[in-house]
Amino acid sequence: MKAFIVYCHPSEDSLTRSLRDEFIKGILDSGNEYVLSDLYKMDFKTDMTEEEYLRDAYYRDNPNVADDVLAEQEKINSSDAIVFIYPVFWTEAPAKLVGWFDRVWSYGFAYGNKTMKMLEKGVILCSAGNPAERLEKLGLLGSMKKVMFGDRLFNRVKQTEFVLFDSTSRENEAREINRENNHKKAYEKGKTLFSPSDKTFSLEDRYFTAVSNSDTGEVSDQTVFAYHQKGNVIWAEYSGGSIIKGFLLGTIDAENNLHFDYRHINTEGESKSGSCNSKPVFENGKLRFYENWKWTDGSEGTSVIEEL
Repeated sequence: MKAFIVYCHPSEDSLTRSLRDEFIKGILDSGNEYVLSDLYKMDFKTDMTEEEYLRDAYYRDNPNVADDVLAEQEKINSSDAIVFIYPVFWTEAPAKLVGWFDRVWSYGFAYGNKTMKMLEKGVILCSAGNPAERLEKLGLLGSMKKVMFGDRLFNRVKQTEFVLFDSTSRENEAREINRENNHKKAYEKGKTLFSPSDKTFSLEDRYFTAVSNSDTGEVSDQTVFAYHQKGNVIWAEYSGGSIIKGFLLGTIDAENNLHFDYRHINTEGESKSGSCNSKPVFENGKLRFYENWKWTDGSEGTSVIEEL
């Protein structure tokens, strides 16, 4: 199988570069292959032309795609997985990688009447100067994941993974202390990239919408739930349709059933709350939760939410 690696770092003398090389060694040692786009070395043009902007802004099926963009799109469609390797700059990917998305994720390829294939995996390997605990506490890690998985890779890959190499700033002594372990980690991620997944069930960074609901319920197919999980604790934000903003908080048990309380503000300005128990079922390749809920006023109902 083949991985398409999009690598973005302005310096050849970087920890990120060495992590990339270890990852590639792992891919090759597993008997798989890769194709690499080194965006800085390629001097990939990241500014959209006016013609490209107008094509995407007006949703035009324009076959005149620039040669450099077409080459990247062909690499994607000839691969089974896509991997992005980069350093975190101000809670984002480097501008050159952002520009790569601006041009390569074009109308008619990545959205609209898209010709982009559904990839088996989408993986992020990024180095960050801050400790993971700080990024998580400030909500920055969640923001990075949401941009990459909730937007750029959303509905374009079957399986996602975010691999963070934290505390890598040059003045941090943990950078050198952890160097060998980080190299091993990158190598193993490459070696097991196409291995059957034994990943523990998790709701982290998974999105759902309602496909059915009782008449007394308020969520609909316009409502999107963004789930998170840490250990046996689960929580989600939800909004859309008749829900302005909602939150739920609860636990997941050994059978992956959910038990939580919820509260939201609807478009009538009412604050509504209740409790819910949900059972997971895989149907037609998608995860669904069959829910039994109860408002605080005592009325009850059922709903089904399905993963997007």
